[in-house]
Amino acid sequence: MIQVDGTNGGVAIREALITTAESQDFTPINLLKNFSGQIQFDILKILATKREFVSLIQDTEKLLLEVNQLTLTAANTEPKVNFSRLPDLRQPGNFYFYQETLKLYDKSRKRQFIVNLYLPDNLPKNQTMPVVILSPGLAAKLSQWQHLAKHLASYGFAVAKVQHPGSDFNHFQAFLDGEEKDIFQLQEFINRPLDISYLLDELELRNKSQFQGRLNLKNVGMAGQSFGAYTALALAGAKINFEQLKQDCLPQIKSLNPSLFLQCRALELPQQNYQNYNFRDERIKSVLVMDPVNGSIFGQSGFSNINIPILWVAGSEDQLTPVVREQVYPFTWLPVKEKYFMLTKGAKHLDFNVTAIQDVESVDDDSLNQLVSASSPVIKSYINALGLAFFQMYVRNDSDYFNYLGSSYALAISEEPYTLGFLSTLTVEKLAQLFARNNE
Repeated sequence: MIQVDGTNGGVAIREALITTAESQDFTPINLLKNFSGQIQFDILKILATKREFVSLIQDTEKLLLEVNQLTLTAANTEPKVNFSRLPDLRQPGNFYFYQETLKLYDKSRKRQFIVNLYLPDNLPKNQTMPVVILSPGLAAKLSQWQHLAKHLASYGFAVAKVQHPGSDFNHFQAFLDGEEKDIFQLQEFINRPLDISYLLDELELRNKSQFQGRLNLKNVGMAGQSFGAYTALALAGAKINFEQLKQDCLPQIKSLNPSLFLQCRALELPQQNYQNYNFRDERIKSVLVMDPVNGSIFGQSGFSNINIPILWVAGSEDQLTPVVREQVYPFTWLPVKEKYFMLTKGAKHLDFNVTAIQDVESVDDDSLNQLVSASSPVIKSYINALGLAFFQMYVRNDSDYFNYLGSSYALAISEEPYTLGFLSTLTVEKLAQLFARNNE
């Protein structure tokens, strides 16, 4: 559709991005005006892309209606629960907590990274702390996802939020400054899950002395967003699927799925011993994934070894990992019974780089918000409540929270305009029927 000529195309793109951002009018037209290289346009492919875009909008609207209807149907079959008489999981818990920062160094990889720990400090002395690891997305700062970390800590969880140095905000800033040639290091596909396993090893060592054996590291939960959700799925047992990537990563990517540009870089990894890309960590027993980058890098067969509970969070307005192209089908591929799909109408790619990008001088907020935005308080409350219920159920093993993981509770807390759909069953056949009707 659009071909960039010249060996210095990457440099020209970076310069155009910076110049356009400084103009305070960050639009596609101005980006093209500021591009110094040569561009060739294929009108037929542009028209085909427009048709695909219209189809994507129609499919998304159809999916929203279907999920809403299935949520209502499921709620009618669930036990009747008066949630107004139960604790409101959107509200903070009763535990005070404090923050510690760990500076870790993995000698085997010569890799140093930082972890922020949130620890409840008024637990009874004989009570252990369930542990949840949080992996943020591309170009993230450690300050992101504070709401979820603090919410879980207020209910007695020990939460570890990880910085991944080859794909964090510092690397992103270096890329914009021309000090890095790529927006993230290729090795991050490997280093990110290894960071989590190294952290768990380190916590096991420190648990004997610093934490006095109070961390429960045999049944760990994990949450991840975007590239962090890729990390979580890899640790849950998903394997890189090079054959699927070769099918989806053509020289000119056709699908309206920007996350493919991230996923397709994995083809640069050595593939001779691809069986070795197995990052499953048996200590992790449940995962919460938000807007995961996953469809092509894992493919359906890559999910075959996942056997732990998963809560999958998606937004209807996500333009970076679109719900129809990148979320709902992979959810149906999960070969586990204990899986949940949460779809929020109007939610964009959650907290993607927003605070980070806004720190880059002169980026126009209005243009940025057309693509991504910081989560509204309502959307954050959904994630806090259902994430808490999920980890209470599958990390703390507290069955009192089972009723919260249902369509009835989602309807009870759903608010306009960000209406909430919640399912525990959805099939590929159902989606095929849905989208076939849409294309008739």
